[in-house]
Amino acid sequence: MPDQTTAHLAQSSQKAQTLPSFDELKTLAEQDPEALEALRITMSQDIIDNASQAMQPRLQAQLSHINQVIATGKNPNHVNVLLRKELHRQFVRFSQALTAPETIKHQQADIKPFCRPTPTS
Repeated sequence: MPDQTTAHLAQSSQKAQTLPSFDELKTLAEQDPEALEALRITMSQDIIDNASQAMQPRLQAQLSHINQVIATGKNPNHVNVLLRKELHRQFVRFSQALTAPETIKHQQADIKPFCRPTPTS
């Protein structure tokens, strides 16, 4: 693992984050994918921790969703395809919200009471 990346991992809890260079990330991906994953998680959590209290639950939910998408990937290329599809889906929804908000389907659940059947003796 390159020395600069190690130093970056140690400093990742500071507010100002700097992503390692492409070459460092490439080397990390090839030589120590677990450290690269740890860097991704640490930097993501730092961003969430430094966000406003109001945004933290939404960002945590988004990170959880991203982690679920990553977990379904069969290999790094498949993960990239899945993440790109997810990003595109969210971009389309965001664009739709800006340009034609009336077309967005608001999800509404029809809540029905749950009643246990009475035992017949």
